[in-house]
Amino acid sequence: MALERLIYASRSAELLKPEQLDAILKVSVANNSRVGVTGALMYSSREFLQCLEGSREAINQTYARILRDPRHSDLLILDYREVDRRWFSGWGMHHVPPLWSSRQVLLRYSERETFAPSKMSASMAAALLSDLAADMAASAAAGPPAILESTRSPGGMSRGYGTAPQRA
Repeated sequence: MALERLIYASRSAELLKPEQLDAILKVSVANNSRVGVTGALMYSSREFLQCLEGSREAINQTYARILRDPRHSDLLILDYREVDRRWFSGWGMHHVPPLWSSRQVLLRYSERETFAPSKMSASMAAALLSDLAADMAASAAAGPPAILESTRSPGGMSRGYGTAPQRA
């Protein structure tokens, strides 16, 4: 089985309230867990950047479902490729909080200081997500940073980037 990674950008049909985003994440975790998909989701100002990892069949089915979702518009595939390993292996869907989308971080990966994933190149979006995954791994080894209040539900959804999956 080939392992694939899809990175795409989209726009929310409306500005989401925190409870609406939480509901989307809960459903995503459940759906993704059933088919072996992992990944991360960044959201700010109606803009989504999402990474999905899994088998080709599971990624294509998941993306087809997202294409039919009326909450998404202007979907744009930034990168889709076969990969050697997952970046977000322990996460059904990791929610990246706005703190990781700070001006300083965004200027490192894009031409603008606002979160606009549809304007990012494939290589910059991949670099942002790769660095996020590396930062999560380093934070997990060192323990969560005190500045962040991170939570993780039993279903695998996290609200903070510094929290690692619990090992049994």
